[in-house]
Amino acid sequence: MKTVFLRTAIVLLASIGVLGVGRISVIHWMGEASCPMISSLPACYIILIAYILIVLSMYPRLQKALFVFLIGWVPVITLALSGVVGELTGTLQCPHLENGIPQCFISAILALIIGLLAWPLFKIQAVKIPPS
Repeated sequence: MKTVFLRTAIVLLASIGVLGVGRISVIHWMGEASCPMISSLPACYIILIAYILIVLSMYPRLQKALFVFLIGWVPVITLALSGVVGELTGTLQCPHLENGIPQCFISAILALIIGLLAWPLFKIQAVKIPPS
């Protein structure tokens, strides 16, 4: 029961991320430069794919779910936290909500909560060294 609750909460939070960054991605795709660039790739595209991977990793029968989760979560938390630092230092401009809140702040909060909820789902197993 606890597992179902955690998976559902993670899917809901990651879906909020998908909707938020999806909106920015569409705006950017339509020609308005609305998200920071990483080399020649818009950061919002990377984050959108990453949030989708987080949602997919919660599928109960997925093989290598932890791997899929981390492939999604690590870019989200890394880019969100670098966006927060950039906003606070004035070196980077994140897309803002209508009320002026930078969306990288929202993404960082979502990613931190998702990480805390995922922790009990993915128990780290000790590597067993075979006897010699």
